[in-house]
Amino acid sequence: MDLLELEDSFTDIGGQFLRSAYDLREHLPKIKAYLFDWDGVFNDGSKLGSEGSRFSEVDSAGLRMLRYGHFKKYGSIPYLGVITGAANPVARELMQNHQANVVYQRAIRKGEALRHFMEHYELKAEEICYVFDDVLDLAVAREVGLRFCVGRLANPLFLGLVAGSDLADYITASQGDEHAVREVTELILGLMDNYTEVVQEFISEQNHYAQFKEAAAQIEMQSWEFKSGKFERL
Repeated sequence: MDLLELEDSFTDIGGQFLRSAYDLREHLPKIKAYLFDWDGVFNDGSKLGSEGSRFSEVDSAGLRMLRYGHFKKYGSIPYLGVITGAANPVARELMQNHQANVVYQRAIRKGEALRHFMEHYELKAEEICYVFDDVLDLAVAREVGLRFCVGRLANPLFLGLVAGSDLADYITASQGDEHAVREVTELILGLMDNYTEVVQEFISEQNHYAQFKEAAAQIEMQSWEFKSGKFERL
């Protein structure tokens, strides 16, 4: 799919490109990590008491295809993680199921979580892609290489601020409870120009997919929580 057709596919559903698809594609080879906020990104932000907040299998499948697509395109498994301001066992469980690298919990100061992440994994800010939805995320969004903001009808002023202040590269048509993560992952796979191959190999588990699964199984996820002014490993 050429880039104009790709842009049309997403603008037709209401997505907003704040940076051209060409520029996004040019930056993708630099990306080594995908970080996600949790509440409002994987869901509508509603809480379920101590259980935290939910996710959808639609988004989960998108995550797996994205990571495999990156592996297939660039030859390495990208870092994957969540930065959440709450203690969320559901987020941790999902990331464990995906052989993610890291979950930051109670990370109200998300900029500090970003700095900890970059130092721990020896990454540069331009090598990180971040998916977010709200004010506390801007400390990360203003630093990293690619930024995808989840759209929400309830906060037009916030989205206007994001769009007008160079704090995002794309705003999703979907809200958090409408599979916004899947929208972002499909867009990135489209930018990689390997969506069809990824889907075919994903369902057949052929070609590079077996190598991907074997390599991902070796990843040990780390959980960090912000306590007494610093991050402590759980």
